[in-house]
Amino acid sequence: MSLDEHHYALTVRWTGNRGAGTSSYRGYSRDHDVEIPGLPVLRGSADPTFHGDRERYNPEQLLLAALSQCHMLSFL
Repeated sequence: MSLDEHHYALTVRWTGNRGAGTSSYRGYSRDHDVEIPGLPVLRGSADPTFHGDRERYNPEQLLLAALSQCHMLSFL
């Protein structure tokens, strides 16, 4: 891979099946794991407003973190 190419890989694995899949809106968890080779698993869920687990990261928080990191690193 040359210096001008960047490749990133991850897997998002839904862990919220309570036995009936997504057959009803409140019948499943929004929990999922973000798996990146060689790094700790990020435990994710939806925002609590959308029936997520407040003890897990939600996509909105992770997007804000990514934007903040890129902004900081551009100054460094």
